Amino acid sequence: MIKNHSWFVKCIFLVISFISLSSILYAASKRKKTAPQEKTAISPRETPAKTNTPSYFSSISAETMLDIENGSPSSLRRAASALRKTTVEYTTSEKVLLEVASEIMQMVYPSERVGWETPAYSEANPYIGAIKSAKTGIYDTSTGFMDFLSFVLPSLVITRVDDVSYFFDLSKTDLEKALSLNNTSVLANYLMGTLYKKAGKHTEATPYFLAAKEGAPDCFETLYAYAENLYLLGRVSEANYEIHPLLEKYPANPEVLRIAAQIAFDAKKYNEAEDYILRILQQNPNDLEALLFRTKILVIKKDYIRAASLLDVYSRQDSASKDYLLLRAELQYDWSKNLNATIATIENALRLYPDDKEVQLFAAKICAVTGTKIAGKSAEDYANAVLAVDETNQTALRYAVVGLMEKKDFQKAYELSSKLLKIGSDDENLFLHVRICLALKKNDEAWNLISPVYRTNSADENVIQTYIITLDETDRDQQALTLINKLLPDASSRLKSFLHYRRSLLQTREEDALSDLRSSLISNPRNTDSLFRLYQIYFSKNDYRKAQYYLKQIVALNPNDEEVRKLNDELLLLLK
Repeated sequence: MIKNHSWFVKCIFLVISFISLSSILYAASKRKKTAPQEKTAISPRETPAKTNTPSYFSSISAETMLDIENGSPSSLRRAASALRKTTVEYTTSEKVLLEVASEIMQMVYPSERVGWETPAYSEANPYIGAIKSAKTGIYDTSTGFMDFLSFVLPSLVITRVDDVSYFFDLSKTDLEKALSLNNTSVLANYLMGTLYKKAGKHTEATPYFLAAKEGAPDCFETLYAYAENLYLLGRVSEANYEIHPLLEKYPANPEVLRIAAQIAFDAKKYNEAEDYILRILQQNPNDLEALLFRTKILVIKKDYIRAASLLDVYSRQDSASKDYLLLRAELQYDWSKNLNATIATIENALRLYPDDKEVQLFAAKICAVTGTKIAGKSAEDYANAVLAVDETNQTALRYAVVGLMEKKDFQKAYELSSKLLKIGSDDENLFLHVRICLALKKNDEAWNLISPVYRTNSADENVIQTYIITLDETDRDQQALTLINKLLPDASSRLKSFLHYRRSLLQTREEDALSDLRSSLISNPRNTDSLFRLYQIYFSKNDYRKAQYYLKQIVALNPNDEEVRKLNDELLLLLK
């Protein structure tokens, strides 16, 4: 019985062994068939699945790693302090982490100082490798993308280049993954904001810069980036609010002073803007950008002598800058009154910057106000070139309208001006349209446009002038005369000159008209309307000497006006 039992057990054991061996062989054969399809390494562009493999920095405390990931100057200092050792040798991961912290501080926050020693480390490492690549302008995709730092470090290249187009999508994707792991990271938010800003996407950059600023409110780079981005978005009042604390804390910082100057300039606070720029130039007299900015301010303030001097200094180092050429042309036209030199400068600018909107608009302006052509093109041609890429550009439309008015093509000017008024119904556009309506005898339209503006803004001198002209041109002479007499006693010199000129047109006696015209010139000797009216009166009386006296003054004030120069030439023939 026992013997038979032993035999039976042996048989069972043999059967089980055979089945187990068959299963093992079958599984092995299956693995052999599918092995080529299995992934043996993590793809550089793919987020790894969760794994039990220890992190490269697993020996570092979680608190220290969070400080490194946060990446603000203060958190980097905390991490470095926590890692610091005096007697014990640093581990490899500690050396790498200290090196990473040091490089982030230097590359991202150049205004900050690295206040810790970094132990020597020369071994190949994907984290250090990504940083070295970033320094040379390369977006490194070989980090393995296993953790937060491996996603973020390649994007340090953003701090080293201006053109981010060739790695924009890669960086955006990896920074999004880093932020999904730690959305409060100052470093990741700041780099994402900078990526969008350098790509010209300022709206998208804003929330990231705001998060970085809120996470590091004591850091110059995060505060300045947010303020600058607001300014670039056109949110000037908010930018101004953000820049003033920076001015108090960093009163000599050139970048802060530069944006403060630009904000003041845009608000037409030219003295304040010049003060900021002078503070930059006191530190660095060779700052060409600041030098040109100050010249621009001086031109607007009509301080032409100093502006010309600064332009001469600038031209010794750069005579091909677009801004330099535009300022030079403006001086030649407004100060030197040299139309030929102006045209030559603008043609040079058009040759160097043929598709630049500012250059085209300046060319349109000169063509419009002088009735000349530049490089064979008219004001309308240059305005249309701008409108082809920016169909709602009000400045281009305005110059096109002025050019048509100069050519006396008032019907076409009316059509374009109507479009301009729909796009932007500011006062300048409205005054222009009223003049066109009066020229076309569309008196009701002119009156309906200006009268409500005058009712709501009767203290504005430009509104007053357009309103009085409209009263006169629409046969409301008595209303015009009553208003002129009411305004004259308290009017400014400029307005008083205008009022005397308009009253001279309403006078019935020549001696009263002449008296008004002389009073107009006492208030403003450069009033060309009054000078031309006096020329007309004396010319009609055949008193050519007196007529020439007034016409020559107009020529001196407007040497580029071809029509006036032609009248002067004709008068000279009569005087021979």
